[in-house]
Amino acid sequence: MISLSSNSFRYFICFIAAGFLLSLSFIAPANAQSGNQEPESYVQTRLIANQTQVSGGDIIRVGLEQTIYPHWHVYWKNPGDSGTPTIINWDLPEGFAVSELQWPLPEKIPYPPLTNYGHEEEIILLQNLSIPDDIGPEPITLKASVDLLVCRDICIPESHDVSLTLNGGQTAEPEKIAAAEQRRPSFEDWESKFYKKDDDFILKIKTKNTADILAADNHIIFPEDWGAIDNAAESKIEETEDGLTLIHKAGERDFADFETLPVVVTYEEDGKTKAFRVVAENVSGQYNQSNITPVAYENSDTHPKTPIGFFQAILFALLGGLILNLMPCVFPVLSMKAISLVKLSDKEEKKARAYGLSYMAGILVSFGLIAAALLALKAGGAQIGWGFQLQSPAVITFLIYLIFTLGLNLAGFFEFSGRLSGVGHKLSQKSGNRGAFFTGILASIVATPCTAPFMGIAMGFALTQPAAISMIVFLSLGLGLALPLLIICFIPSVRSLLPKPGAWMENFRQFLSFPMFITAAWLVWVLSQQINPVGVLCVLIGLIGIVFVIWLYRLLPSAGSKRYVGFAVLMAAIIFILSPFFMPEPIIDKQTHRSVEQNWLSFTPQTLEEALRGDNPVFTNMTAAWCITCKVNEKVALSNHKAKALFEDNKIIYLKGDWTNQDPDITHYLDSFDRQGVPLYVYYGARDLQTGKRPEPVVLPQILTFGLLLKTIQQ
Repeated sequence: MISLSSNSFRYFICFIAAGFLLSLSFIAPANAQSGNQEPESYVQTRLIANQTQVSGGDIIRVGLEQTIYPHWHVYWKNPGDSGTPTIINWDLPEGFAVSELQWPLPEKIPYPPLTNYGHEEEIILLQNLSIPDDIGPEPITLKASVDLLVCRDICIPESHDVSLTLNGGQTAEPEKIAAAEQRRPSFEDWESKFYKKDDDFILKIKTKNTADILAADNHIIFPEDWGAIDNAAESKIEETEDGLTLIHKAGERDFADFETLPVVVTYEEDGKTKAFRVVAENVSGQYNQSNITPVAYENSDTHPKTPIGFFQAILFALLGGLILNLMPCVFPVLSMKAISLVKLSDKEEKKARAYGLSYMAGILVSFGLIAAALLALKAGGAQIGWGFQLQSPAVITFLIYLIFTLGLNLAGFFEFSGRLSGVGHKLSQKSGNRGAFFTGILASIVATPCTAPFMGIAMGFALTQPAAISMIVFLSLGLGLALPLLIICFIPSVRSLLPKPGAWMENFRQFLSFPMFITAAWLVWVLSQQINPVGVLCVLIGLIGIVFVIWLYRLLPSAGSKRYVGFAVLMAAIIFILSPFFMPEPIIDKQTHRSVEQNWLSFTPQTLEEALRGDNPVFTNMTAAWCITCKVNEKVALSNHKAKALFEDNKIIYLKGDWTNQDPDITHYLDSFDRQGVPLYVYYGARDLQTGKRPEPVVLPQILTFGLLLKTIQQ
C-alpha cells in the first residue's frame, strides 16, 4: 500500500488519464480494423451496355449490375414495409438522356410481421440511353453515383461511383443485357382497374388469356407503389366472365392517392416464375374508410400522461435519489463516508454538519450542471433524455476507469490521503470540507449509469416544465442522493447506531471494492454494445495501464520524478482528448430485425405502426444496456420461459427499443408518455373485433414483476 500525501487530486486524474491514453487512442483505428472477415462493401456495382461503339442518334440498353453478398439483399422499386430502392444519379454530358429504371422481378423477403420486396445474389437494372446526334468518334466516359441500402439482419447504406466508356476500350455485354431482359415482366395493355371493397384490394383484368394463368400456382401481386396492399398477406385469383380478378388484403394507404397503379403479377408455371405488368385505373370512387385507426404517437396527446403535479414530482425525485444510494456504484462511496463519521466526538458536531453540507453542495452542483446541459440540449432540439451522456462511448470509458480506480483504492492497492478522500482524520482538518465537496461530485458521477424507480416520472415532468421548475426537480433528485449522509451528519443518535471503529473497518472497506469492480465489468459490457470488440480490448488494456502507472509510481525514488510522470501523463491525455479521433463510432446501425434467440422485434416507428394496425396485443419495452433496472426487470419478468409462454399464448407482438446509443425515435416515443428515461413498458390490448378499436395503452411500473405483467395482460 502507498500513500499519495500531496497533489492527490492531480494524480488521481493522471491514473485515469493513463487508461485513456493507452486505450481510447486505439478505439478509432480498432473500428476500422475489426470485422475484417466481412467485405468492405456488400454490393459490387458496375455499368454495362449491350453496345459500346455508338454513333450519333443511337439508343442503347445500359444496365447497373449489382452483385450482392450471400444472404444479403437490396430493395425493389417498391421496397415493401421497410427499406429504400436503389437510386442512380447520372452525370451526363449535354444531349445524353436516360429513361426510367426498368426493374427485374422482385421476390418477397419476410421479416415478420413485416414483408419487404427485394433482390438477392445478382440483378441488373436496365435503362435506355439516348445518344445525341453530334457526337464524334472519340471516347466518352459517362459517370453516375449509386445510392443503395443492403440488408441482412442489419441494414447498411452504401454509395458507389460507376462509369461507362463508349467508343473506348470497354467491352459490350449483350448477353447479360438480354438475360436481364428475361427477368423483367412482360407489359400487357389489358384493360385493368382496381378498387377497395371492405378490407380488400380488388384488381380486375380484362383478358382472354386466362387458362394458363389460372392453372398456375403461387400468384403474387406486387404494386409498384407502396401502401396499396398488406404486403404480408396472400393473394387469391378468380376467373370472371371477361378475365381475371385478384384479391388481396388492402394496405393502410388512402386509395384516393392513386389515379393509376402499375402492378406486377407473378406466378409459377412448370417450376418457372412468369410475370406480367399492367397499369390499373383507380375506380374506387371514394375511399372506403375502415375501422383501423392509424398510429400517430408523434402526437403525445394520443397517449395517457402520468397525472402528477409539482409537489408530487419533487417527492418522486427525492425518493428516486434516495434509492440511488443503494446502487452498487454509489453504495460503497456512501458506506465509507458514513463509517468515517463514527470517529467524531460530540465536540466535533459542527464539523460533521459542515461536512454533510459540503457533500450535499457537491451533489447539487453536479446535478445542476447535468440539468442545465440537458435543458439546453433539449431547447436546441436534441432528442435526448436522462442518461444521455451514457450514449457516448467516451463517457462510458471514463466511468469504467474512474470506478475501477476507486475499486483499487478501496481494495488498498493505493491510498488517497488528500482532498479526494476526506475520510477519517482528514474530516477534522481544514481540507475535510473540500474533500466532502469533491466526494459529492464523485457520488453524482458514479450514480449516472443508474435509473431508480420514481425517477422516470419525475424527470418526465421536469422536462416539460419551465426551466426554473425543471431545475428544482433535478435538484430534489440530488437532495435525495445526499439525504442519507446528511441525516448521519446532523443527527448524532443515528451515527451512534453505526458500528464502532475497529479492525473490521479495513476488511469492510476492501469488501466494498468488489461492487465497484462488478460495476466496472458491467460498464465494459455496456461499452461492447457501442463499439467493436477490438475497441473493447483496448479499453481492457487501458485498465491494465492504470495498474501499471500506479505500480511505476511506487518505484519512482523522488517526489520530483513522480510529479514529472504525473504531468506527462496528464498532458498526453489532454492532447489526445483534443484530437478528432476521440469519439469512437458505434459498430452497427441497428435496423428492424427479429432476434434469433429472443421473442421480440426491434422497435421502430414503422414496426409499432404495423403491429398496431393488426388485431393482436402489442407490448413495448424501452431499455438500454446501461440501465440496471431494465436488466433486472428483463431477468425477473420478461426473458424467462413463463413470460415467453405468456406472450406466445396470447399472440402478443413484443417490440424492444434499445436506447444504449442515441436513437431519436425512441426518445420521441418516451416523450409521448412524458418519460425522459428508460425503462418504459407499454401494453396495447387486442383490438375489439366488434368495434374495431383498441383499449387505451397501459403504462406498467418501472419495477416490473411477472405477476404485474400477467395481471396487466389478463385484465
